[in-house]
Amino acid sequence: MKPEPSSEAFWLDQRPHLAIIVPFLTLLTPFVAYLMKRDYPPMSPEILLILAGILCVSTMIGLLRYAGGRRVYAMSVGGFLAAAADYLIAWVAQSRTITLLVIFGVLVVLVRRFEKTATLVITAFLCVFVISTVLLNGFEKESDPASAISHVDVGTDGPPRLIHLILDEHLGIEGMPNDTEYAKALKHKIKQFYQRYGFDLYGGAYSHYLDTEDSIPNLVNFSAEGVNLAFSTGDRPPYVLQQNRYFQFLKSLDYRIHVMHGDYIDFCSSPGVELHSCTKSGWFSLSNVARLNIPVLTKTTTAIAAFVTSYPRYEAILDVYEERIRPALLLRGVIGPVLDRQSLWTKRRVHPFSVNAMVAMETLSARIQQLPRGHMLFAHLMIPHFPYVYREDCSPRAISESMDDMEQVPLELRTTEGRAARYDQYLRQIGCLYVKLDEVFQSLQSSGMLGDSIVIIHGDHGGRLGLRLPA
Repeated sequence: MKPEPSSEAFWLDQRPHLAIIVPFLTLLTPFVAYLMKRDYPPMSPEILLILAGILCVSTMIGLLRYAGGRRVYAMSVGGFLAAAADYLIAWVAQSRTITLLVIFGVLVVLVRRFEKTATLVITAFLCVFVISTVLLNGFEKESDPASAISHVDVGTDGPPRLIHLILDEHLGIEGMPNDTEYAKALKHKIKQFYQRYGFDLYGGAYSHYLDTEDSIPNLVNFSAEGVNLAFSTGDRPPYVLQQNRYFQFLKSLDYRIHVMHGDYIDFCSSPGVELHSCTKSGWFSLSNVARLNIPVLTKTTTAIAAFVTSYPRYEAILDVYEERIRPALLLRGVIGPVLDRQSLWTKRRVHPFSVNAMVAMETLSARIQQLPRGHMLFAHLMIPHFPYVYREDCSPRAISESMDDMEQVPLELRTTEGRAARYDQYLRQIGCLYVKLDEVFQSLQSSGMLGDSIVIIHGDHGGRLGLRLPA
């Protein structure tokens, strides 16, 4: 005897909207968590387009149930829920594949046999999760003292205004190659820039360190320690400074210190120093794509690819295909597609998101204009790292043109041609940087502030584009 339509297994027959909402929420939940963590504007056109796509997929799955596909519906919802748990819950993500398969099987049975209970519980739980994630993200952004800008008291007393800019990944000027006409012209342009604004230029300056987490902590502690992470702690950004003698010294001179940084090194928590204001932004964040002047469809594709490739088991699936499935197909005379490791869909991390330095220039200029004597602005500006997002006129490159990090290229595959191509993109982006810097300093000069300011500009390491990494 078949069960009555009102029973648990057939409860959704009279509620098609819920049959669509459940898969929609299971797909939406991890995506919202991913977006909120990266501060991507949720109402941007590309995100609305993605949400419309999720709704379309969910509608198809919901309608499939009414075409006799109850089992497929249960497997789809169970699969989405298992993947969401794997993405969001640490112990699930760290478990073996067999554990995830067991979770998937249990969820399929629950959705298939107990439709009413499963639907109501899943809908309620995921709605609460999504709403709380969005609200918590908004609350943290408003309450975070690091993002709140204090009122700057205008005055004429105190030490000279101090502006200290670190241009992360800016190569020493004399270290720039001379093997192309553009490189020669850029080197000349940079020298003219510093001469025009009255700087003492040390073009041969270079860093002892390959990595930012060593170079800048040593800098702000007047040190040249050879030990890795001598003045900072942490396994990943943001690295926490154990000491900041530079800020402590400036504090002893009665400077009020303001910080702008890309959240790679946490200057906001410098020990022994109370900052007047501190502003931070994601140094390597998907949200930076929203700021690029590129087509909405490109942003949409990039956002989806970044989300998908952030799923840890996704790369494992690609590896299984390349190492097992494709060779097995070849043995049977079937040629499977070769994965393009430069594709947005196959990279473990999608790279073209560190655009803070260029985007931050307008904020930097406005902040400098508000800076009176006795105040110091310390800005750590992350020039886009691998790939190089901007051309020399500051128009963004198409993401498909972007080249991967040289460090990600195996030694045996590194070529002089590849290095030359990367160096050309790197130098042209440096050209854009000086277009932006020139705007900042023209404004500073026209306001009469340049003459009574101390300005320090330097990098922290070069482009790291060698065919071999230094020993």
